[in-house]
Amino acid sequence: MTHDPTAAAHAWAQPTDHGTTPLKADVAVIGAGSAGLTAAGLAASLGRRVILVERDRTGGECLFTGCVPSKALLSLARRVHTARGAAALGLDVTGQPDWAVIRAEVRRVIDHFEPVDSPQAIAQRGITVIAGEAAFVSPHVLEVSHAQGTRTVMAGEFVLATGSEVAVPAIDGLRDVPFLTHETVFDAPERPGHLVVLGGGPIGCELSQALARLGSRVTIVQAAARLIPRDEPEASQALLRALRAEGVTVHLNTQVTRVEAGGAGVRVHRQGGPAVDGTHLLVATGKRPRVHGLGLEVIGAAFDDHGLTVTPAMQSVTCAYLWGAGDVVGGPMFTHGATERGTLAGLGSVGWPGRVAARWRAPAGRVEHIPWVTYTDPEIAHWGLTEAQAVARYGERVTVVDYDFSHLDRAVTEGEAGFVKLVALRGVLGSPLGLRVVGAQVVGSRAGELIQGLSAPPRLGVHPLRVALLPVSYPTFAEATRQTYLGLFTSGDHFGTARPGRATADA
Repeated sequence: MTHDPTAAAHAWAQPTDHGTTPLKADVAVIGAGSAGLTAAGLAASLGRRVILVERDRTGGECLFTGCVPSKALLSLARRVHTARGAAALGLDVTGQPDWAVIRAEVRRVIDHFEPVDSPQAIAQRGITVIAGEAAFVSPHVLEVSHAQGTRTVMAGEFVLATGSEVAVPAIDGLRDVPFLTHETVFDAPERPGHLVVLGGGPIGCELSQALARLGSRVTIVQAAARLIPRDEPEASQALLRALRAEGVTVHLNTQVTRVEAGGAGVRVHRQGGPAVDGTHLLVATGKRPRVHGLGLEVIGAAFDDHGLTVTPAMQSVTCAYLWGAGDVVGGPMFTHGATERGTLAGLGSVGWPGRVAARWRAPAGRVEHIPWVTYTDPEIAHWGLTEAQAVARYGERVTVVDYDFSHLDRAVTEGEAGFVKLVALRGVLGSPLGLRVVGAQVVGSRAGELIQGLSAPPRLGVHPLRVALLPVSYPTFAEATRQTYLGLFTSGDHFGTARPGRATADA
């Protein structure tokens, strides 16, 4: 399977007139990922003339190098893992999956979604799509460079949705050896024999487990004291146990001092320990906003390495006609966060009624208030404050409810382990008055689904008692939501267990 994204990108959507006449629009959007597509579509639906500029492929990271291919790879790896696990039932599954078939299947899934975000589909929504690199050359003016030369784009409002790029750490020798990233691993011509992964965040852990299940030997080198450090320590421990049980070697609290070509491919030198030799290296140490080389200095738009500086409604703090959307404004980088930010930017770009709506919606659209999921097995889902964060902020008011899946009938019938952790603030004098939930963590195969039910009531202002008294279908995993909430009000073998919040080193 070969795919040349650069050739594909510049084969479409060039203006038929290659003259020097500027293209004019009410709104110009730079970047056609989730955020840019949302902003452009919203502005167009409200009657604005919209130009969308994309340097690579419409659809962005989520479609080509993020959510879609990674979840497809994880699904394939899970099927292989499940088949091997059937030995306990008397079945015999041997051999290794065909890497070429795996790659082709991932590509098939991408191809299934690609038409929805294609330039042709976007054009049908009344949006003019242009391929090229965009940069501001003067106020309200973009210069777009493409294969045929350059083109000027003028607009009253602009939305910057240029996304993020791989943050390559400053490790001696790293740039002198070939390495994979979450953007390139799906096109690796062969399955890695021994994959060394720098970084134990969500991306590193997901890809490590998937490749291990597909037959690669995998070693994770994590600088932090634990995996997925933004989640609760119990979740990190559960994931560490799961990865090690599947043969993944994990080095925590480990600094990489140097990388060089050696052995079968690459040699990673660790501080205080022997070097690790691998056939392939995956850099999964995070992403950073793509803000440089866009001419933001020309229009006086404030930015730094953390992204475009914007208000809660996504308006630039120093350039009134510029709006930010998605990863480019920094903070948590999720597709669902990008669409929320794209909605705010799209609203703001259409005039004062839209700006009022964006300001009104901005609190609900804060990405840090939206649940996130690490799609390992088990899944790790989180929303709101951790226990340590809550104790640091609210002190003795914090109460925590722990609920283990050993009390969940559906989990027992399916032989699945997991838990829910609910972080709440006590009510007045221990009563339900003023009681509210401020955080939740789930570990389990359906954690990504359960976190929505656990977090929706506090996000919507619904009192916890109403959730605890709401009947749930039996036997379902959704019962975990009610039974955890019941732990705030009563005790019992099948309910969550309440305890005082405890401060930890993660505060």
